Amino acid sequence: MSYYNKKYFQDRDLLDRHLAATIEMLAQEHGLKKILDVGCGTGKLVKYFNDNGFGALGCDMADEAIKIAKIVNNSSSIKKSTASNLPFKNGSFDLVTAISIIEHLTEKGAKLFLAEAKRVLKPNGFLFMVTPNFAAPWRYIQGKRWFGYSDPTHTHFYTRKSLSILLRTYRFRNIKLQFKTIYDPPYEWELPGFLGKLPKPAKSLITFLLISTPVSAIRNSFWIAAQK
Repeated sequence: MSYYNKKYFQDRDLLDRHLAATIEMLAQEHGLKKILDVGCGTGKLVKYFNDNGFGALGCDMADEAIKIAKIVNNSSSIKKSTASNLPFKNGSFDLVTAISIIEHLTEKGAKLFLAEAKRVLKPNGFLFMVTPNFAAPWRYIQGKRWFGYSDPTHTHFYTRKSLSILLRTYRFRNIKLQFKTIYDPPYEWELPGFLGKLPKPAKSLITFLLISTPVSAIRNSFWIAAQK
């Protein structure tokens, strides 16, 4: 827990607009109203959901994260808990989100989390996760400098295939790896060098390719959704 201090969360206190919009579109498409954000960090995604008409709660195990998240949100909407022991009743949520969480868990912890996520989901509810892509070409190119290795709290990595298999083991279905999102403003933070200087229409096209098509497989992180 010593890694999860104030600086750790300040450095990661970001809310990717494309990610938030993607989850919102998924929720709207399937009529998902009640949301739990596991590993909510500073609570920005919880606030986004509640500001946009959803009923969202967040939980995190780090005291520093809880402290900040309760300032950003109604304090009653933030709980302290681990991902492997969620303090909620069976069938409480339409959607569980876990953004950059599962790579922090041991293999056993990840399995406990998936079991818990399934337990607290309503029938036909969805789980949405983001995690580093261990099959990304950038890992092979950058070697030890790959971003996934920069966080010492990352304990286990997944490919799109390996995590899909694990989800099916827990009887999740309708696994999804490509998503609708907004394409303006463009997805700039992952566009290196000259790509970030391209004209806006070109960057919007790249955003579309990186999120909504099979080209998304090359990204450093992947987004994955599955239904209970």
